[in-house]
Amino acid sequence: MLKRSLLTLCILMTLTLSACQADDSSRPDAQLDQLIDRYLSDYWHFHPDAATRAGLAPEHGHHARLPALTTAAIEAEIISLQGTLSELARIDAAALSTADHRVDHDLLGRHARVRLAGLQTVPAWQREPRRYLPFAAFNDLLAFTDGSSDDERAAWLLSRLSALPELLANGHHHLTAPPQRFVDDAIRGIEAQRPWFATVLPAFAATVPDQQNDLLAAAEQALEAIDAYLIFLRDELSHRATGEVAVGPAHYAFLLREIHGLEMDAEAMIALGRRYVAETEALLAEHAERMSPGQSWQALTEQIRDHHPERDDLLDAYCRDIQRSRDFIIEQDLVSVPPNEEVRCVDSDPSQRAFSPFGTFRTPAPFSDNKVGYLILHPIPAEFDDQQAQQRLRSHDFSWIEVIAPHEAYPGHHLQAILAQSHDRPLRKVYSTPVFTEGWGLYTEQLMHETGFFRDPEGSRLTQLRLQLWRAWRVVLDASIHSGQMTIEEARQALAEGTGMAYDATAGEVNIYVYRPSYAIGYMVGYHEMMALRAEQQAALGDEFDLKTFHDRLLRLGSIPFALVRQLL
Repeated sequence: MLKRSLLTLCILMTLTLSACQADDSSRPDAQLDQLIDRYLSDYWHFHPDAATRAGLAPEHGHHARLPALTTAAIEAEIISLQGTLSELARIDAAALSTADHRVDHDLLGRHARVRLAGLQTVPAWQREPRRYLPFAAFNDLLAFTDGSSDDERAAWLLSRLSALPELLANGHHHLTAPPQRFVDDAIRGIEAQRPWFATVLPAFAATVPDQQNDLLAAAEQALEAIDAYLIFLRDELSHRATGEVAVGPAHYAFLLREIHGLEMDAEAMIALGRRYVAETEALLAEHAERMSPGQSWQALTEQIRDHHPERDDLLDAYCRDIQRSRDFIIEQDLVSVPPNEEVRCVDSDPSQRAFSPFGTFRTPAPFSDNKVGYLILHPIPAEFDDQQAQQRLRSHDFSWIEVIAPHEAYPGHHLQAILAQSHDRPLRKVYSTPVFTEGWGLYTEQLMHETGFFRDPEGSRLTQLRLQLWRAWRVVLDASIHSGQMTIEEARQALAEGTGMAYDATAGEVNIYVYRPSYAIGYMVGYHEMMALRAEQQAALGDEFDLKTFHDRLLRLGSIPFALVRQLL
C-alpha cells in the first residue's frame, strides 16, 4: 500500500512538474500577447481617429474623441512607447513557441520605433499643420461608419466638434518652423474642407432634430476656430516656415529598414529605381516595336489616349471594369472571393481633390466585418470647358481603366483587405508596409496581363508597362527628394518628362512622396519581391504549386516585410 502511495505521489509530482514546465514554456507567448493588447489599447487612445478608420466597435469609446496633441499627451505617448520597447526587449524572441509569435515580436518593435521617431526625430506635430484639422475624423463618421444610427453618429460628431477648437489651438502652440510647402498645402486643404462644416454638417444635423441645435452651435464654434487657424497659418506661421521637406538620409534609411525591412539607404534606393526605369523603358520600346514598327511608345500612348469615356460616363466606366475583373478572377480561379463583399464607386469629396492626382480606394476596415470597398474618383471639374475636360479624360483612357480597376479592387487592394480581416493576430491588422500592399497591387496588374484579362492585349500591355514606368520613377523621386538631392519642382519635371504624365497632375502625385516618405518605393520594390517569392514557391513545390493557394496563403499573412513573409511560408 505504501509503495502504491509513493508511486501515486511520484506520478502526481511528475505531472505537476510537467504542467509547470509547460506553463513556463508558454509564458513568453502570453507575455507578448498581453503586451500587444496593451500596446494597441494605448495606440487607439492616442489616435482615436485611427480607431474609427480601423473599424473598432463603438463600445471602445474612440469615435467620440480626437487626438489630443497637447504637450502632456505627446510626452505620455513617448513614455508609453519607450516602456513598450523596454518590455519587449525583456521577452526573448527565441523562447517564443510559434512562428506567428516570433513575427509579431519583430513587428511590434518596428511599429513602436517608427511611431517614436515620428514624435522625436522628425516630429509631425511640429512640421505638419494639417495634423491639427483631422478632416477624416469627421467625414468618416458620416460617410463610412456602417451599422450606426444617425443619433449615435450625431453624438460622436458633437463630441469631436467640441474638441476641435482646442486641437487647433495646440497647432498654434506646437508648430515651430515647418516647410513652407506644408503651410501652403494646409491653407489650400483647409479652405477646401471648410465648406463641409458649413454645408454637409448642417444638412446632416437636420436629420437628427433632438441634437440639431447642439450640432449647429458646435459647428459654428468649429468654423470660428478654423478661420482663426487659417489666419494664423497665413499671417504668422508662413513668416517662420523655414523647415525642409526632406526628412534626411539617416531618417530615410531608418524608414526603409523599420517599415519595409530593407537594409538599404537612399543612394542604393535611387540606384535601384534607375535600374527599374531603364529595364521598364526597354520593355516599353520592345513592345512598341512589336505593336507598330518605327513608332515610339510615347506616340502609341497618344493614340491609345484618344479612346476614353465621356465626362458623364467616367465613374461608370471604372465600375464596369471592376465588376468585369471580379467575374474574371472567379472564372480563372485566381484567388478566393469571400461572400457578402462589394465595391461601390463614388465621386470624391471636393476637400480631398488637392492631395492625389486621380482619387483613391478605401478598403474595408480591418477590425470590422464590413466588406464594402469604395473607389473614390475625382470627377472632371465642373468649371472645365470641353477642351479642358477632353484633355483630363485622356488620362482615363479605357486601357488605363482596365489596368487600374484590378489593382484597386479584384484581385487588388479590396480583396487583399478582406482576406487580411480573417487573421486572428490583431497586430497584423494594424501593421502595414506598402512594399507588401502596393507590391501586391502592382503584381495584380502583371497577373491580369499574364492570365488574359485585357480586352486589347497589345494596347493595354503598353499602358500596363507605362504605369510600371511611373512606379519605377516613384522609387527614384521619393528617395531623391528625402535625401535632399532633388527639389519638388525638379521631381515634377522629371515625372512629366519621364512618364508623359500631364504636368498639372504631377502636383498631387508628388504630394504622396512629400507627406509619406518611403511609401512610394513600395510599388516596384514590392512587385519584384512578390514575383521572386512566387518563383521560389514554384521551384520548391514543383507540380504541387497552385496559384490560387499561393495567393490565398499570402494575403492571409498580413501586410508585413517579405523577410517575415518567408518565415511564415
